[in-house]
Amino acid sequence: MNTFVDACGVVRGANDAYNLGSGQEVPLNMTNRGDQLVAMGLPFRAALAAQGLTWTCRMATGSAFTFVAAWPTTRAELILYNGEQLGGKSYIIDAVWMAGISSMGAAQPASILGQIAPVATVPTNDTAQLINGVTGKAAYSGNAKVAVANTAGGCVANKWDMLASQTPSPTTNLGLGVKIDLWGKYIVPPGYVFGLAGLAGTAAGTAILGVTWSEVQLLLG
Repeated sequence: MNTFVDACGVVRGANDAYNLGSGQEVPLNMTNRGDQLVAMGLPFRAALAAQGLTWTCRMATGSAFTFVAAWPTTRAELILYNGEQLGGKSYIIDAVWMAGISSMGAAQPASILGQIAPVATVPTNDTAQLINGVTGKAAYSGNAKVAVANTAGGCVANKWDMLASQTPSPTTNLGLGVKIDLWGKYIVPPGYVFGLAGLAGTAAGTAILGVTWSEVQLLLG
């Protein structure tokens, strides 16, 4: 370990820089407070993305929904279905977002709601809702299915969670944007759906939703 003890008996450490090949051993470094120095290999979530495991989907503008001013029941405006076999990959939800694409007529709050539920009726994959990789991969090769305006996927009224909310200042809310990084808080196992809905102050204006997820083999409790 690259350390020494100073005249006062305090453990000190050198702060050397390394540019080494993968797998090469180096001595441990410490700060002058005795803290071990550790560098992150890649930015957070980059390892999964680099392996081609991370995908994103957003609603086509032609599939935009009109905001509702009431708590949703069974309808999910965008639904992501995990079509893996039992024991297969789980879908780790990284982020969700919502954007207003037409005027709501007045400034008002808007919220993203979401839930995970066991699938009731497996949705037909809507090919108008494009799935692509975050590393430029254009062709999706997994087993996810996406659908819009879905009422039969399995979502129910009392399972919606508040994911994010925004109260913008523009008078018409055109261009309203709400986004939340979920950091894997929601994990969709095989045979389950992740549904998203939008809630606003009045039933006016249209919006689209998007979701980013990573497909990983996990041992779930």
